[in-house]
Amino acid sequence: MHRIQTTRRSGAGGSIAHHIAVGRRVNVAFLTSGEQGVTGVRAERAGPVREQEAETALGKLGVAADNVHFLRLPDGGLDPMDRDQFLQVLRILRQLRPSVVYLPHAEDASFDHRQAFQLVWRALEKCASRSYPHAGQRHWVGTVLAYEVWSPLPAPSYLQRLDPAHIAAKHAALSCYSTQVKGEDEADYAGEGGVALARFRGAMSAGGHCEAFAVLRLAAPDWAPNPEHASTRAAT
Repeated sequence: MHRIQTTRRSGAGGSIAHHIAVGRRVNVAFLTSGEQGVTGVRAERAGPVREQEAETALGKLGVAADNVHFLRLPDGGLDPMDRDQFLQVLRILRQLRPSVVYLPHAEDASFDHRQAFQLVWRALEKCASRSYPHAGQRHWVGTVLAYEVWSPLPAPSYLQRLDPAHIAAKHAALSCYSTQVKGEDEADYAGEGGVALARFRGAMSAGGHCEAFAVLRLAAPDWAPNPEHASTRAAT
């Protein structure tokens, strides 16, 4: 069973549903709990609310609760140069040992997303190193894909086609974030807005819906072949 890991997940929700549907194991790591993101609610109360929303949303995509991980780094305070934050990310990468990692792209409009990219990329660079042996057994992540959330990628290099069931799951997951429904004249991705970019990517390529990614690292996947495809080739 091949392991996929994401940090956050809104930009790759359809792809998560796709991986689950074909039998791959998906782990999702939230660097922060978004505790600063609930208007009128103190951070110590908002964090657990946001985490519950996240677990419910990921359940809609098919991710088991045991595969959801909260690092609880400070919301609004991600720092790629902070040694403790770096080691926490490095430890979970070495613990989960994913084949593929998804992370926000480097130029996303969200400051936290840009910091998350730098922090995770720093940990990925050291994941296979002999350095930091106390952070776990070293591990090479062969494929790293960066997704888009607030800012579209200018030239995506990989598109994941989404079946109707995958886009429905993505929409259902985004709809779980009731605390993130915005007021008038505010940006809102918890609902139809969250799937609009996937619809645009599909319209500009093969139709339907797609999620777009930047390829940061690409290794030959070790995923098992489709049995139906193998049978067809053997019969020809």
